Amino acid sequence: MRTNSRRFILIASLVSLNVAAAQVAPARPSTTLVGTWEAVTRSVGGLGSTISFAADNTMSYTLGAMVDMKYKRARDSLYIIDPQNGVNAFQFSIIRDTLVMINEGREQRETRVSAPVSGADPVVGRWTYLHYTGVPAFEEYTAGGDFRLRVPIRTMQGTYAALGDSAMLHLPGQGGGDRAVRFAVAGDTLQLIWSGQTTRYVRVAPLGR
Repeated sequence: MRTNSRRFILIASLVSLNVAAAQVAPARPSTTLVGTWEAVTRSVGGLGSTISFAADNTMSYTLGAMVDMKYKRARDSLYIIDPQNGVNAFQFSIIRDTLVMINEGREQRETRVSAPVSGADPVVGRWTYLHYTGVPAFEEYTAGGDFRLRVPIRTMQGTYAALGDSAMLHLPGQGGGDRAVRFAVAGDTLQLIWSGQTTRYVRVAPLGR
């Protein structure tokens, strides 16, 4: 799905970002940290971060476009409601696990990546396609009318170790680094505290599921 080009104006600056990391030998995994977490706060251009912690002390940090909107369906039409850019209207059809979207004569085919929800509108779920930037994009339609677009732009792989409410994160390579953080988990909310700043994340299903 086409989005305003302003959402990607910060792509060129990704390499210079100082992302969370701290080099340590892997210790015990933190069961409270394990999972995929998505930042609540995004940039003006629509960029946000996702952090995934695995039980084997590996982690990943992804920066990409994260856009939350609303949608409405009327028969074979979908209306994507963007607070900044108005309403985009699409004709659509679903053929098995393929969502066909047509806007201004242009056709886009998306593949379902989550199982259909029993009793729900067939459009409900997560779909993927190749974004014009050359990376996979993911769209999610919820039963409550929420529409979410996620375009992972860059992912770094690293390791972490946690003890108590402290963690050491390590993301090697250009744009990575070492970072010691404190964290707090309450239900499906994670707070990471570093250098006096607190970033709030919410637990989400990994993309592709």
